[in-house]
Amino acid sequence: MSKLPSISVASATKFVILLAISLLFGNFLIVVQSNAISPKRYQKLIGPGFSTNWFKTAQPMAKYSEQNIIDVRNKNFSNLRLRCRADLYSYDYTATNFTWFLGNLTTVVDHCLKNKVIPIISWIHHHAEAFASEDDRVAYVAWWTAVANELKDKDYKLSFNLFTELGTDDCGNNCGESLRERSDKYNSWTSDVVKAIRATGGKNDQRILILGSPGKTAKDLEKIEPEIYENDDYIMAEWHIYASGPNKKPGGQKFWKKNGTDKGRDNVKLAIEPATNFTQDRGILTYLGAWMPQDNKDGDLNQQEVINFARYFVEQLCNAGVPWSLNVLDRYYDTKEKRWLKEKQEIKGRSLNMSEVLENIRDVMPKDAKACY
Repeated sequence: MSKLPSISVASATKFVILLAISLLFGNFLIVVQSNAISPKRYQKLIGPGFSTNWFKTAQPMAKYSEQNIIDVRNKNFSNLRLRCRADLYSYDYTATNFTWFLGNLTTVVDHCLKNKVIPIISWIHHHAEAFASEDDRVAYVAWWTAVANELKDKDYKLSFNLFTELGTDDCGNNCGESLRERSDKYNSWTSDVVKAIRATGGKNDQRILILGSPGKTAKDLEKIEPEIYENDDYIMAEWHIYASGPNKKPGGQKFWKKNGTDKGRDNVKLAIEPATNFTQDRGILTYLGAWMPQDNKDGDLNQQEVINFARYFVEQLCNAGVPWSLNVLDRYYDTKEKRWLKEKQEIKGRSLNMSEVLENIRDVMPKDAKACY
């Protein structure tokens, strides 16, 4: 039998130390990598929640309190979409008022993370969306770069929703250059901003980025250029319909009457189907960023119809595995007074008890997100 080579005590000690260091750093790297959140897991974390209006005003903290976040979580809602109006600020993102905005946004994000609520930041600038000039594109990328730099080290549970909704209200009958009409512009803006956010470093290289639908609804998701997401494992897409609620316009895609058996339920399924098809075809999971159960334009749905729609819509979103944000928190909760609204509300000439509506929504919400997503 051949003799094993002798090893000195010093060499053995050195080997053990190097092995320990190797294991330590190897385990550390594994932990760091595992902190990034896959879109599938992120869907479960988003669950049900609300869109918010704090950062749609010039004084976002005037009606804000951390207690708002706590109360939302205590009702078993798990996300808040922080819609931010970029048009409240000039394109100089070094200005004092924008720095102040970043500080306030950071405070709310921190409170969300502390209280186990998923913060989803989204950008709004109706004029820029409608006219989409080169200056607007540069400013859009600069806005997101500033926000991403400010928040680059925050928990992976924070996500960036690149557009809230591509509107055309500001351009009237002259919307030929809008992002909604020009999908080539949409794709250019989106590609540029994804690269810019990823380049800010920190956790942003693996943070969930949620692309906006080029045309708002799920049927327009297919217009997103695959090059934007095909080599990125941390991309999702947002779409929405019923952002101002269902209505009673015969033949309309949002028509709902009574319990929905007369076309209403079919409309809901038709609205969701393109999202599930997009996920099956492209492998990109989705999130619905805004919906209302009441008719917020004409007030045509009565209390029971609002409840019927809400229950059915939530059930169908669960069946499709799509998490959502209800539009809007202020309809159900007084952020300044820090209380859930119990009294009836006059909405477009219709008296509605939105507290009862919310309880019906909660009644059909899954007790465990794994049941849906």
